[in-house]
Amino acid sequence: MTVYFHGSFGLNREYMAGVLASSLANTRATADEIAIPFGYKAPFTGRYRSWLHKTGLTTKNRKITLTPIGEVVWRNDPKLRSIITQWLMHHELCTDKERAEAWHFFAKEFLPAHREFTTDDLEDGLAMKLMSHHPTHFGRGSSMIKVISRKIIQCYTEMAALGALGIVAVGKKGGFKRGRARTRGSWKSAQSLTKAFNPPK
Repeated sequence: MTVYFHGSFGLNREYMAGVLASSLANTRATADEIAIPFGYKAPFTGRYRSWLHKTGLTTKNRKITLTPIGEVVWRNDPKLRSIITQWLMHHELCTDKERAEAWHFFAKEFLPAHREFTTDDLEDGLAMKLMSHHPTHFGRGSSMIKVISRKIIQCYTEMAALGALGIVAVGKKGGFKRGRARTRGSWKSAQSLTKAFNPPK
């Protein structure tokens, strides 16, 4: 299972779109070369290539390759701005716990059980779920648990990520609450996703 694939780089659709475009345009470009326009170095490229894989857009190969649904997104929304793309990313992040275990836990277990929650609540839940992988790295109060918790909250509250979906809302006194999202998708095939991008007139 993959737990800490993102490091300190959270989901950012603009960065993901830029890394994807550069990687597809020049398959021989190094990770450093792709990261330079963003003001970062190679780890930046690696982390956002991981995000592209975790959100279902690319395969897990050394050479970046679009999945069938990734090809549909690339044709219809290369900047990754559409609400359809954002819902797709959410579903892909959360459906398979082998791909992104913390996101699967948050969407499938933690959020349904918590109408309101604090950062501490989420950190405790993540630690209980993940500490079996490594008690020190993923135990209560560990730096990795704090980062994972922060990246999940940012993912669902920041507009640069998936905040527009309304899955999580900011609550009172710095807490959070389950939003009232009107769910779209999930799309199980390239054909169904294509229809979502191009509804009949």
